[in-house]
Amino acid sequence: MRTLAIFKRIMLQRRGDPRTLAMMFLAPIFILTLMYFLFQVPSNTAYRVGLKSDNTELTRALKDMPNDKAHLKVISVSENNRSTMNEKDLSAIVSISGKNIDVSYANQSNGTSSVIKLLLTQVIQESQVKATKEETKQALQNLISKLPQTSGQSFSTIFRVDTEQYKVTSHYLYGDPSSTNATFDDLAPILVGAFAFFLVLLISGISLVNERTSGTLGRMLVTPVKRTEIVTGYTLSYGILAMIQTALMVVFTYWILGVHNNGNIGWVFVINFFIAIIALLFGLLLSTLAKTEFQFVQMIPLAIVPQFLFSGLIPVDTMPVILQAIARCIPVYYGISAMQEVVKRGVGFSGIWFDLLIMLLFAALLYLANVLALKNVRRT
Repeated sequence: MRTLAIFKRIMLQRRGDPRTLAMMFLAPIFILTLMYFLFQVPSNTAYRVGLKSDNTELTRALKDMPNDKAHLKVISVSENNRSTMNEKDLSAIVSISGKNIDVSYANQSNGTSSVIKLLLTQVIQESQVKATKEETKQALQNLISKLPQTSGQSFSTIFRVDTEQYKVTSHYLYGDPSSTNATFDDLAPILVGAFAFFLVLLISGISLVNERTSGTLGRMLVTPVKRTEIVTGYTLSYGILAMIQTALMVVFTYWILGVHNNGNIGWVFVINFFIAIIALLFGLLLSTLAKTEFQFVQMIPLAIVPQFLFSGLIPVDTMPVILQAIARCIPVYYGISAMQEVVKRGVGFSGIWFDLLIMLLFAALLYLANVLALKNVRRT
């Protein structure tokens, strides 16, 4: 009977807590639906590739690829270097001189490089087969024209097909897919930023919930201390801890583990610190909305999962248009985008200033939201 009484009490409590029921039953459905649409990669994705060529036949073959499936969007370039690749936002540059093909991959994503390599191989093989057919046809015509004068000559000296094979050389501006650390190098900028966001949000959020449930926050709110001073104090204190955590993660990843980095490591610190501050303010906001630690833990999946999914684990440019719009409303998207630009493309402030500005605006909005949320806490 006591067991039944406990069972009845818990069920009645949950029935009176629609937030918990929604998190238990609706949140998983929402996350699974979001993941379903995120993994619907369009089959007609266009990969931007630069082309510097003196081979008109192969150039024509690359530009005439069908557009109803994954294809190469060919852009003529005059130089094959990093600056050209960054300025024109290219995933690769193909330089063709006669039968020699030199391909430089930006390699921001191993998956993108693999697809481009496959498409290039397909075009090259088709061009090679076409050239062989043409050579064979020409050799047959020569054979037919020379048959009356071929008595006593061996067939091999009359019918010869000497088609020169294309020679392909590949270079990678970031990492090397053949390396044992290629996968980790590819994901490192995403993982560093995403883990920094998750850990800072979790620690700062739970800490403030503890102060609220213990009554510390309530006692502060009945004093003359202003709400802006409370938010600023929490931001400064946890901001220092976030800065130390960020420094440790960056140092360990890029100096101890030796992950490849093409850019200035200073900008990596700055970007991750911006991500940590946003996570801190986001965690504080969730903690002011949650009355208990249990409610805060319930909010974590909806706060964290979209940040991870739109962080770059799945290339945003391959998503449906509506999901790309949603991604641009996620603060971590801009942080990871800036990280990718610095680490993989080697750009400086000129290439990431917009991402930094957007993150600064997100931080300002979250700061104001925290101040307003504390007003409601004071009433309760």
